[in-house]
Amino acid sequence: MWLAVAGEVCLVIALGLCAWRCGRLRPEARTPFWPLLLAGALAFIAINAATGALRYAGVDAVVPLHLQLTTVSVGWMMPLYLVAALRIWGKLPGKVLACWLVLALLPAVSALPGLLRDAMLVLALLRLLQQAPARLNLTQALALLLAVPLSSLLPLGEDAALGLFHLLLAGHFYAFYRAVAVLCATRLASKKAQ
Repeated sequence: MWLAVAGEVCLVIALGLCAWRCGRLRPEARTPFWPLLLAGALAFIAINAATGALRYAGVDAVVPLHLQLTTVSVGWMMPLYLVAALRIWGKLPGKVLACWLVLALLPAVSALPGLLRDAMLVLALLRLLQQAPARLNLTQALALLLAVPLSSLLPLGEDAALGLFHLLLAGHFYAFYRAVAVLCATRLASKKAQ
């Protein structure tokens, strides 16, 4: 399962870069809470990816932990990552943001299918794409996130499918990492112009 391990390691690196850059946003943000929430969600997903790397490297003792962390990452941390990004850069009113968050988190607390959550994640990236000057990087992030389900549809072995799945996710987070630099530079430039 070395391809799965390599994919998870790439994902840990991309998430670590994202969390580091987003954790440094505090002075630039309207409120320091949202950048910390963004960095925390990304760090949690990175911890999950690290346990996944251990799991696919053959450490069977971490399998239950990885399964639990995956449930929390997919159900809670991915929506929190995007709601924090929307709050910082998406220019959404608070009530719209609250409705979005409730809809994105419903599959985590009810029997609703995860398709609703996935649709909300895509809508969040589209909103960021609409508002942001970092369109190329956000377009790449969206395309890579939309390509993630392809890893299960392609006729690949389990190792290659898991490796591709995690490499596509790593690419998504790396593209977001690159977009954060542009988003922050634009925000600082607009503050200096005022």
